[in-house]
Amino acid sequence: MELPNSYRPGPVPTTAQDVHQQTILSSHERSLAFGLLPQHAADLSRLDPAALQELQHRNTRLCAQALPVMEMLHEQLAHAQSMVLLTDASGVVLHALGDAGFLQKAQTVALAPGALWSEARKGTNAIGTALMTERPTLVHGQEHFLKAMHFLTCSAAPIFDHKGALLGVIDVSGDRRSYHPHTLALAGMAARLIETQWFADKFRHSLRLHFHAQAAGLGTLNECVLALDESGGVLGANRRALELLGAAAPHLRRESVQSLFGVTLGALADLSRQHGHVVLALRTGHHAEPVHVFAKLSINRMSGGSIVAHEEPSDTAPAPLLHIAPSDPLVLTRASHGTAVLSLRDNEMKTIQAALNTCGGNLSLAARQLGIGRSTLYRKLKSGGLVSSPHG
Repeated sequence: MELPNSYRPGPVPTTAQDVHQQTILSSHERSLAFGLLPQHAADLSRLDPAALQELQHRNTRLCAQALPVMEMLHEQLAHAQSMVLLTDASGVVLHALGDAGFLQKAQTVALAPGALWSEARKGTNAIGTALMTERPTLVHGQEHFLKAMHFLTCSAAPIFDHKGALLGVIDVSGDRRSYHPHTLALAGMAARLIETQWFADKFRHSLRLHFHAQAAGLGTLNECVLALDESGGVLGANRRALELLGAAAPHLRRESVQSLFGVTLGALADLSRQHGHVVLALRTGHHAEPVHVFAKLSINRMSGGSIVAHEEPSDTAPAPLLHIAPSDPLVLTRASHGTAVLSLRDNEMKTIQAALNTCGGNLSLAARQLGIGRSTLYRKLKSGGLVSSPHG
C-alpha cells in the first residue's frame, strides 16, 4: 500500500505547513501499521451506557471543568455545521454538543459519546493524532486516513494536568465545507481555559506563584503558575510554566522558589505584600542566562489572606537581587540572608478554630465553610493538636 504523493517523505520540515504535512504523513504510516486500509468502514462501536457512565465518573473533574467551556465554544460555532467533543486520555468521547443539522452525518462515523477515536481504531483523525503528538492538530478532508471520513474537518487540542500528563482532548468536528482557519486556535484556547480551571481547582488551598515575561501577561491564559507548599517547594505547574522552565514534572517537583529564583519564600512574600509584584531572575538549565519575569503571589484561602514571614540567619543561602516593581520606576534591593519560616500553619489553625467556634463545633458545617472535606478537616485538627467536640 503506497501513501499518496503529497504525503511521501520529503525534506526536513521548516515551516508550519511542512510540519503539518509531516504530522499527517507520520499518522498515515501509523494507520497502515495498525492494519487499517483507506477503504475500511469506520468503526461504529461504542461503549454501553453503563461503561460510559463509569468512565464519565472517573473523569468527573475533567468533565466539570470542560462542559462550560464546551458550551461557550459551541455558541461561537453555532452556524458552522459542527460538533464539540471531549474525550479522555485514551480517545473515548465523554461528552458531545452538536449542531442539529450535522448530527445525522456525525452518526455515520460515530461522532458520539462512548466512541473511541484513537488512531488504532479510526486512523488519522484530529483526536487520535493529537493524543499521539500531544500537540494541537488539524485534520481536514482527505487528510483523514479512512475515505469514510473525508467529509470531515476536525481541529483538536490536548488538555494537560498539573504534572504535564494528558487528561484528554477537546475537538471541533464539522463538515469540511464549513472549515474556518481560526477553529484550531479556538480549540487550543478552550484547552487552556480547561487547564486553568483544573489547576485553580486542584490548588485552590495552596500558595500560587504567577509569573510572565511582561507585567501585562499576569492574569492571562499565557501566564506561568506554580503551586507551592508552605516551605516554597513546587507542588505542580501549569503548561506555560512547564514550557518556560523546560523541566519534566517529576524534576520540577524537586525544585523550590529558592532554587528557581534565588529568593526565599518569606522574602518574596514580604515584597509581594508591599509592592504587588516583583521582577525575579529565573534560573534553570533550560536557559543559558537568567530570564527576568514579573511575578506575584496569590494566597490560599486557609491562610486567612496573609503570609507572615520570619527570616533566620543562614550561611548557606545566597543573597539574591530582587527588582521591586511598583508603579514608580524599578528599584533594586537586596534580600536578607536566610530561610523563610512561615506562620501559615499557625494562621491555618486559627482559621479552623474560628470556623469551629462559629459552627458550634460541627465538623461538617465548618468543613463546608472552609471549602475542604470533613476528613481533611479532621486530619488537620489531629495534626494541629486542637481539641474539639465534633457533632457532625
